[in-house]
Amino acid sequence: MMRLFLCVLVFIATTSAQAQTKIAVLSDIHVMSPELLVNDGTAWQNFLNSDRKLLDYSHEVYDVLIEKFLADKPDILLITGDLTKDGEKLSHQYVVAGLDRLREAGIHVYVIPGNHDRGTENALIFDGDTKSKAEVASGADFENIYQNYGYNSSSVRESTTLTYACEPVRGLVLIGIDSGNNGSLSATTLNWVCLQAEKARNEGKQVIAMMHHPLFPHVNNLDRFMGSYRVNDHENVRNRLIDAGVRVILTGHVHMSDIAKDYNTELKDYIYDVNTGSPISYPCDYRVMTLSKDMKQLSIRTGHVTELPSNDNFAKTAKARLQGYAQKYASNIISNEMFINILTSMITLHAEGSENRSSDSRSLISLYKMGSSILKSNASLTAKLKARGLTWEDAETTMYSMLEDKSSYGIEGHEDQTNDLRLDIEMPDLPNPITLRGDINRDGEINIVDVVILVNIILDKSLSYGYNMEEADLDGNGVINITDAISLLNIILG
Repeated sequence: MMRLFLCVLVFIATTSAQAQTKIAVLSDIHVMSPELLVNDGTAWQNFLNSDRKLLDYSHEVYDVLIEKFLADKPDILLITGDLTKDGEKLSHQYVVAGLDRLREAGIHVYVIPGNHDRGTENALIFDGDTKSKAEVASGADFENIYQNYGYNSSSVRESTTLTYACEPVRGLVLIGIDSGNNGSLSATTLNWVCLQAEKARNEGKQVIAMMHHPLFPHVNNLDRFMGSYRVNDHENVRNRLIDAGVRVILTGHVHMSDIAKDYNTELKDYIYDVNTGSPISYPCDYRVMTLSKDMKQLSIRTGHVTELPSNDNFAKTAKARLQGYAQKYASNIISNEMFINILTSMITLHAEGSENRSSDSRSLISLYKMGSSILKSNASLTAKLKARGLTWEDAETTMYSMLEDKSSYGIEGHEDQTNDLRLDIEMPDLPNPITLRGDINRDGEINIVDVVILVNIILDKSLSYGYNMEEADLDGNGVINITDAISLLNIILG
């Protein structure tokens, strides 16, 4: 009978679930409920033409991603803000309906708000040639709507914002940071976040944070061209998070997938800002991360939405939309057609990520150098730069930082060049690795393999060498016997 029992356990062990943790990441999905478009017309078309986002495809893209995750079954899905077009309650309800399907399938989902999620002036209902205001969600509404996705009793909450901490899988603490509408963290919020990170680390747990606004500039001076490009007081926030033991933070906001690495002031430690682009902005990205069984390595890979039920060449549509927007942007700055094309190509290349790996990057730099004297002689352009407190040298630094894919460009000790689309990150060593009662083989989890080992140890005490015998005594009576094995089996079976 005992041999039969062992054979059954061995069979179950060989079919047990994988030990790695698979984490999908989305950002800036900007879902617009179909109910907000009553009738197509000039009001909607004019709005659509003023925005680079593919809002006309937003709910279809979202539906496709939900189906993908239902098929792929990641353990966790994280969404780093801007879940809706402009905070409309109808759009939030559409998002939650999809998330509910994932939750019912056993996928853990966690979200944080972005700057669009608590309502903007563009929260509108479109009906032919007219538009009217749509009802928007407040912060309290957001908390209630997403109560199953970070805001229930399983999370610890910071009292002044929609910031929280939770433990989606044993040994991994997730800190969701609310960076508000303009990328500001109060001292109260930052202190709370760092306290949670330090507590987790002291307990031997790994930490991943997520926040809507980027932690620091990925392209030099770009924050001086764009408002709210990154979190305010970013050097201080960066240093505090690094010192608290955060190695990875997931961000969004800029609709470009870009991974950058920066160091604290003393250059003794570092943090990766993993910025994920929007699935409704070319090239329509999402991330899939794998946290190793021992939680020491995080592997990041990037996927793209390339086709939809209504558009089997969605990638081409998305690229054309971005290039059209980029040309309009460039035309507002310069009138020279060659430089309009150069700037459009730069923006497209930056969106695709890992710019330095493309031969187009070197070609664009050469083209710019050949004609830069024409630009620098343009009094209007020089005045525009001066109005922002910038020089031509500053502008060139921005361009080279982007095309060479270097963050902290030229800053001694901080400059870094990181693959934006696929990267393996070494997680920090755990000061006091977490131990699990019943983790006989010390692999960081409790499963049927531990039961098999324990039964064999009970049958032959000489097999106990190298195993965690303190954790094997589940009832704590000082004796390891079949009762402990049955208790362990009951824990596993729930």
